[in-house]
Amino acid sequence: MIWALLAFCGAFFQALGSAVFKRALRIHDRKYIVGFISYAVAGIIFFAFHYASSGSFWMRGLSEKFWIIIVLFGALNGLGAWFLYRALEFAELNYVMPFMTFTALSLIVPPIFLLGEIPSLGSVFGMALIVCGAALMNYSMRELTSDEIQRRAMNRKGLNYFLVTALCFTILPTFAKVAIQESSVWFASFLTETSTAVVFLVILLFKNEWRDFREFFVRKNRTFLMLVLLSGLIYVGENGTINTALHMAPVAQVFAIKRTMPLFAFLIGLFTSASRATSRKK
Repeated sequence: MIWALLAFCGAFFQALGSAVFKRALRIHDRKYIVGFISYAVAGIIFFAFHYASSGSFWMRGLSEKFWIIIVLFGALNGLGAWFLYRALEFAELNYVMPFMTFTALSLIVPPIFLLGEIPSLGSVFGMALIVCGAALMNYSMRELTSDEIQRRAMNRKGLNYFLVTALCFTILPTFAKVAIQESSVWFASFLTETSTAVVFLVILLFKNEWRDFREFFVRKNRTFLMLVLLSGLIYVGENGTINTALHMAPVAQVFAIKRTMPLFAFLIGLFTSASRATSRKK
C-alpha cells in the first residue's frame, strides 16, 4: 500500500502549494511569472532525477501517442493552473478546495477509455463519501455576519474560475499515466512540467510581459522569489509522489485518496487564519 501513502503525500503537497501560490500572488500579481518559474524549476529537478536514475539525457523510441499526450497535458495543465491562480486571488483556500473532490467521480470516465481501468464498487463508494464530506465542510446552519456574507461573495467569484481548473484536472491524471506508461515516472514528470512551463512562457511573450519578467529579477524581492522557488519544489513533491503512485495503482484509486486534499487545505487555512489573528493582536 505504498501507493496510498504516496497519494496522501500528493494531497498534502497540493494543498500546501495552493497556500504558497496565494501568498505569492498577494505580494505581486504576476501569475505568468509564478507559473513559468515554478514549473521550470520542477522540470529541471525531474530531469536531474531522470538522469541520475537512468544515466542518460533522453529516452529513445518515444511514440507519437506520447508526444500528443505531452502537448495536451501542457496546454490543459497551464490552463488549469492559470485559473487556479485566478481563483485564489478572490477565494479562501479552504473554501474552493473542497470543490475539487467533485472531480473524483468524473475521474472514473477517462481511464476507462484510455487505459481500460474499470473501478470497483468499493472505489466508487469511497469517492462518493469523500465528495459528501467535502460538501459538508462549507455548510453552515448559523446566520452569517455582514463580513462573512461579503467573504462568501468573493469566494463564489473565485469558485467560477476554480471550476475550469477542476475540469482540466479531471482529464490530466489519465494523461499523466499514459505518459508514464510510454516512458518512465521521472522522464514523463520532466516533460509534463516543462511543457507547462513553455505554455506560461508563451503567454508571457504573447501578453508582452517579458519586461515584467526581467524586472522581477532586477528588483530582487526576496520573499516573492523564495515563494516562487518554493512552489517549484512543492510541484516536485506533489507530482513526484502522485506519478509514482500512478505507476503502481489505477488512476481512480490514487485520486480517490488524493481528493482528501481539501482536509489538508482546511487545516492549512485554519492555521494561517490563526497566525494572522495572533499577529494582529501583537
